[in-house]
Parts: sequence; C-alpha cells; structure tokens
Amino acid sequence: MNRQAHNPAPNVYTVAQRDFRAIPGAPWVYWIPEGIRRLFRELPKLGEVAQPRQGLATADNFRFLRFWWEVGLARIAFGCRDREEARATGRRWFPYMKGGAYRKWYGNQEYVVNWWNDGVEIKEYIVLRYPYLNGKWEWVVKNTDYYFREGVTFSDLTSGALSIRFMPPGFVFDHAGNCLFPEQRYLWEMLGLLNSKFFSHLMHINPTIHFYIGDFIRMPVPPGALSSLELAAHAQTCSRLQMWASMLTEPTFDFIAPPRWDTGPEDLAAARARLQDLEAQIDEEVYRLYGIAAEDRATIEAELAGASNTEDHATRNTHHLSRTDLAAQWASYALGIVLGRFHPGLPRERDPHKRGPLGRAVFHPEDFAVGSLPAPDEDEFLALVAPGGRPAGRGGRAAARPYFAYVDAEGGRHLFPAQVEARLRELAIPDGVGVVSPGHPRDVVGRVREALTLMWGDDGLEAITQALGGDLARFLERDFWPKYHMKWYRRRPVYWLLQSPQRALTIYLHHEAITPDTLYLVQTEIVKPMQQLLAQRGKSVREELERAEGAARRRLNKDLDKLIDEILDMSEFERRLKRVLELGYAPDPDDGVLINMAPLHELIPWPAKKRYQGRRMSELEMTWLRLQAGDFDWAKMAMRYWPERVREKAKQDRSLAIAHGLA
Repeated sequence: MNRQAHNPAPNVYTVAQRDFRAIPGAPWVYWIPEGIRRLFRELPKLGEVAQPRQGLATADNFRFLRFWWEVGLARIAFGCRDREEARATGRRWFPYMKGGAYRKWYGNQEYVVNWWNDGVEIKEYIVLRYPYLNGKWEWVVKNTDYYFREGVTFSDLTSGALSIRFMPPGFVFDHAGNCLFPEQRYLWEMLGLLNSKFFSHLMHINPTIHFYIGDFIRMPVPPGALSSLELAAHAQTCSRLQMWASMLTEPTFDFIAPPRWDTGPEDLAAARARLQDLEAQIDEEVYRLYGIAAEDRATIEAELAGASNTEDHATRNTHHLSRTDLAAQWASYALGIVLGRFHPGLPRERDPHKRGPLGRAVFHPEDFAVGSLPAPDEDEFLALVAPGGRPAGRGGRAAARPYFAYVDAEGGRHLFPAQVEARLRELAIPDGVGVVSPGHPRDVVGRVREALTLMWGDDGLEAITQALGGDLARFLERDFWPKYHMKWYRRRPVYWLLQSPQRALTIYLHHEAITPDTLYLVQTEIVKPMQQLLAQRGKSVREELERAEGAARRRLNKDLDKLIDEILDMSEFERRLKRVLELGYAPDPDDGVLINMAPLHELIPWPAKKRYQGRRMSELEMTWLRLQAGDFDWAKMAMRYWPERVREKAKQDRSLAIAHGLA
C-alpha cells in the first residue's frame, strides 16, 4: 500500500488488487498497513492448527434441550471423555455447549441435552422428520466423535466483539460450528491468542455484516504463539477468575455461595482489576508475537476503542453488582437453604460424573481443576477465592483466617463456622414446601431471617432487609419471584410460586422435591388448616361485633370484610387446586419446568403475555392447551393424561416409542 506520489493528500492510497485477496472475504480495506496485510500472506492459518467442527442440530430444542436446573444436578452426567463413557453412565442428560451472550474465558454453560444411549431418540426423530436424508442422521448430527472432547468455543461471530471460552471435557456441542479443537498441548496458548484485542481487530478488518467460520479459520497465527508460556499461564488464570465468578452466580452448576455480604463488591472490583491487568499483558504479548510496529499499534488501539466499551460493559456485568442485588442474592441463598436446595458445609462430590452439592459455601482448590486446567497452587488459590487483598503472611495462608471461618482437613475454605453450617442445614424443610405465613410450621420468612442472622449476624440481617425494602415477608410475597428468580432462571424457575388470586396465600415449592403427594400435602397441611383458622377468626369477630359499639364496631366491620375477602380468596385457590388433583398430577423432571408447571397454570401468577387461540394468556396456560392438543406427546405427562393417543402415535413414530420406553 502506498500513497500516490503525485498527490500529497494524506487520505489517497494505491493498493494492488491482488493484495485485497490476501484477507478473508477480499474486503476493500485499502487503509490497513502493509505490515498487517503481510500477516495474512505469510503466516500459518488458524485452520491449520485448530479445526472447527459442527455439532448437533436437535431439530426440536424444546423437546431435547433443558436448562440444567430443570432436571437437577443428580440427573446429569458430567465430565464424560467420549461417547462410550457417556453411554455407559446410563444417564439421559449431558452438558450442552450452545453459545450464548458475550463472555470470555469460561461460562455460558446453561444447557443439557437428551443424549441417552448415544442420542438414539434424537437420531430417530431426525430420520422421521427429514425423510430426504434416507436414514442418514449423521448429515444433521455431525462429528459425533468430537462430542465430549475438550476445546474452545465462542458465540455467534456476527454479534460484535469476539469472546472465546474454554470448553471443558464432557460437553455435546451445538450445530452452529462455534467450536475449535486445537491439540491439547497448546489449547491454552490458543485461548489466550484468540481472546486478545489484536486478534479481534484482525477478525473485524472485514467490515461485512456476516463473518463466516471459513473466514475465521483463515486468520493468521504467529508460530511463536503456540509455545508462549506467558499466553498459556495468563489464559489459565483468566479462566480461573471467570470460574470464580461462576461459583458466585446462583444459576450455574458451579455455584458455591453469593459474593460475601461484607466485602463482596470490593472482592468483585479487585477480581475485575486483576482480570483487566492480565488481559492487558496478553495483549502486549500478542502484539509482540505478531511483530506489530508502534505506529500500527496506535492506529489499531484507536479503532478498538469503541469495541472495548462493549467488552468492558460485559466484564462489569460479570464482576459488579449493587447492594440491592447482592441482598436479593443472599435472600435467595437463604431461601434455597430453607427449601433444601443448598447444603452449606457438605464436602464436594468426588464422583467424576457428578457435581455439587450446590451452595456448599466451601471453596476447594480442586474446584478449579477442570480438564487440562490444573488446580492452582496455594497462593494462587487464595488470590482467587479471597480477591479483596487481605494481608497475607508467608505462603498467603494468613489470608484464610480473617476471610474464612475455618480450613478443613482437605484444604477447603469454609465461609461459615461448622456449628453455623450444621444449624443452617437443620433449617431445611425436608419436602421443599414452604409458606409465607408468620407462625406457620412451614413459614419460610422466619427461617430465612434465622439463616441470614446465622450467616451475617443481626446487623447483616437488618442491612439486607433494608436493602430489600424493609419488609422481608413482602419481598418474598411480591418481589422476589417475578423480579429476580424468574429473570435469573430464564423463566424456568427452580422455586414455584403458588398464590391465591388476591395473595391471601403464598406457597413456595422446590420443584426437584415435588412428588405426586406434594399437592395433597399443600391441601391438607396448608390450605385446610388456614381455612379453618380464618373461619375461627371470622366467628370471633362476629361475636365481638354483637357487643361492640361506635368506633370499635366500625373497626371490627372492616376486619370482618377483610376476613371474608381472604376466605373467598382461599376458597377459590382450593377449587383450582382440586381441579389439578383430580387429574392425578405427577410431574417428571425430564419433561422440563414449563410442561410440569402447565397443569398448575391457574395456581401460579404467571403474566398473560402470549396470544393463542384468539386470546391473551400466560405461557403456562398456552403450554397446557398445546399439551392437550397433542403437540408434546413425547412428554411423560402426555402419556399420563392421554395414554391411548400417545401409544397410537408411537406405533408410527419410533422416537416417541423410545421416549416412552415402548421400543
């Protein structure tokens, strides 16, 4: 590239047409320096050292995919190394890498896929749905030999800033082709290189709207990058920092506890600063490896300024939160303890195919040992889990004393003393059924208060309560479920909120604990006793009315009106509950949260935002109507309610027969 000699104008250039072809897509980017154009001509290409692979297209994600929390940790097989190991587990659900929002280094591990018996149900479904494949399911379910391998993954290339993540072993991956499988010996060097600012700049030299995977693998790779110890070490530390952030995030299967109430914001800020520093060191190393001149780098940094704003925003979302959001997380954690989902103090699961227990509030070095990522040494471990900069003595061990309650025999750092952990576990309601009702044996509000007090003392309870509006009962009754829980869990809630139409009754169910007897328990232990209590109060108020006069009588009349409203509200809830019980309600985790909640649509305050059959309704009611219509006959609930219809369909549909154990 040269400026025209006869024209001194600084913005006029001459470029040979063949030079445009050096860059993937041959874009007319005449302004880029010759030094960068040379990289595309002379360096090896990414596809020569890490081949992309397309993965699974289920053809029906609603049927075959779930968020992991819909089926629960116990039903998922983690860490399988190949298809045979996965088949041998006998499990139905396996981690599924599906892309997701902007996130570097680690994360976006939300989905599981039905890959029972090497995906036989999916394969049969695809063969039936696409007859033109002539039984060749592998034309859609591609590269199955790469399933469960370790690699790197990234989100849609057209979405803006590039974010590359470590994909641990044990995942089936999506069909979009967003996975690369470099040789394991330089996986971490590759991850560091791809997450650098300069590589992102190379990616976006092509200004077209779409940037295809074929263009991606033609990106130049400096040979020295594959042996850079600095790149590998920094990439591993960055990945661990994002793993630590995942451990503080409730809707992940890594979840250990929320950020500390006392130092959480400072810890997150310190971790974010460290991550940014490491990423800056990676950028320096990558510029050096590519041999970018100082003047070219200045131009690149200016062009990257806009993109870095996007990246910084995503980083802030990972490592920053308000005190109100932090309070909501701790209230949710306490509720999870009360409903039996979180188990403070229990040791980490040792089975290679299992994870958990969730919410154990204990950090262990082995939590960070995933695939080829080794466990950190003692100093690095403490820098990860206690990032707020506590003064450390020799070896960093002094940091464990003020930051953690105690260290167990295996090196696990416990947030709370052993006696507190034991008392917290005792607060759990064994069957996962709680009610917002002071004085009731199943009242969750009192137990949540006690849990927060045990963890953070009276001052902590008061501060958390004030951050949530000053009334914990009101927060759990009105705000927590619609404003926080439903958002966190992508409208597939772990705790189900049953409410009477006027909120005279509010019940929480932990969906993993629901059995065919749960709704009968709600009827006999919650609804009936509360109806009797309201009736007794009504009788008492009427007796007082007979003797009262003046202002006292007016007050009692208001009390009676309120009681009558509550009695009517409770009666309506009971009528709706009976309609569900008459169907013989029995959920199955394999069906997913939406289908399992659908028969309860009259009991759950789900907003009516869908239009179906000419009217507005909730997503739950729409799902129930579609279930009745036969749209989801693969579900266990369909077989339970309409067995003749499902069995008849299964005669012509082998995938349905497999789903219901008829093949």
